[in-house]
Amino acid sequence: MGLPVKKLLIVICVLSFSVHASAQIHGTAMGGISTVTSEGAIDTTRNPALLGTVPAATTSFYLMGNTYHNEDTNPEFHASSIDISSVEQSNDYYYAFSLFAGYTKQIANGAIGYSLSSKENLYLRKKDIQKINGSMPGPIYFEGTETTTTNDINPTLNIAYGWKISDNNYAGIQLATTPFFSNKKTDKNNSLGTSYSYTKQEYGVIIQPSLGFLLTNNDSQVGLRLAPSTIKCVKKKAEADFSATDLSYSDTWDIQQYEGPQIVAGGYTKILPQTGIAIEFGLLLPSSYTNTDINVTDNPLPAINHSSITIHNDPIINAKAGIQHSFTEKFECITGASFFHFINTSDGSTSHGNGTFNLVLLTFGSNYSLSPAVILSTIIILTRGAFEMYYHVEDTLSLDAKIKTNSWNVTVGAGVSYRL
Repeated sequence: MGLPVKKLLIVICVLSFSVHASAQIHGTAMGGISTVTSEGAIDTTRNPALLGTVPAATTSFYLMGNTYHNEDTNPEFHASSIDISSVEQSNDYYYAFSLFAGYTKQIANGAIGYSLSSKENLYLRKKDIQKINGSMPGPIYFEGTETTTTNDINPTLNIAYGWKISDNNYAGIQLATTPFFSNKKTDKNNSLGTSYSYTKQEYGVIIQPSLGFLLTNNDSQVGLRLAPSTIKCVKKKAEADFSATDLSYSDTWDIQQYEGPQIVAGGYTKILPQTGIAIEFGLLLPSSYTNTDINVTDNPLPAINHSSITIHNDPIINAKAGIQHSFTEKFECITGASFFHFINTSDGSTSHGNGTFNLVLLTFGSNYSLSPAVILSTIIILTRGAFEMYYHVEDTLSLDAKIKTNSWNVTVGAGVSYRL
């Protein structure tokens, strides 16, 4: 099925972080808040209007990696002419890391920023194993094993400019470009003697422009970020290695509205001289696009089947909140939380499905000033996801599937920001 629920959610939720020597609070460690509280060079990837408040040239480098991943998946399959007695799904390994490297400098009435960051993870490698036991009329018992190794690369290049439009108000523009490559190799083995392998590839570029605004008043801020649309230009390929023949398929280039218009608004205020709080709400408007679903099978004969499906994403809502406290002039701690919820559906000539996703993130960060110009930062992100999907396929056999997945992830990161 072509339900990119996890990827789309991940596209929205991936966190990078930074700190600027003049900033008093850091939104990314407050649940991923992106519209208020300047963080220097990383403002290139957040609300671009924040760049207008950066008083000096800043450079930052941060690296984050996944230290723990646990995914509990409970699939249920029902197929015509086949009695499926049990399905087991497990994750053999999961490696992922992301980074942020950025530079911003003053120009004209504002500041311009450049960065290399990550949309989803900069690099992801994982191995999933699925085992199915069942029987066919006869009775003939079988055991099938499907092993899939995934390699994803998703660097994001950002350029943004923020400027002052009045004494306390700022605006900004931004362009994020993400060339991506995904390679999934699957080996299928069956106790009845049939086995084969195939590779699916997907590559292209994702482009998202945005516009930002920031209103400031003493120790309070209100920020707004608008993204009119996210466009994805993608090409898909598949190659299959059967015992008697090799097959291949290459799709044409396709341009999709991958995400609809996005509106994010946030606010920040100091409640005590050493303590500040921030909140943020986001809405991703509905979008629909046509995708290519590729299915490799040996039943009844080796083949690579492809069909067109329409994917509809319902509105995505998210809420974020956090708090920061400065214990000394050099040391501060930050914590926050985020919640995301959305539903999407897909319909094709031989299939249809729907998925629901809820995600909760908890963030914990700290900043330590080595000097007025150098700050060291650390962050921990705990992610809890609950995903439920149903789909029905009519092909050489009728298949109904219901999959529930609960996952835990722990990501840690560290880095440095330097005011030039």
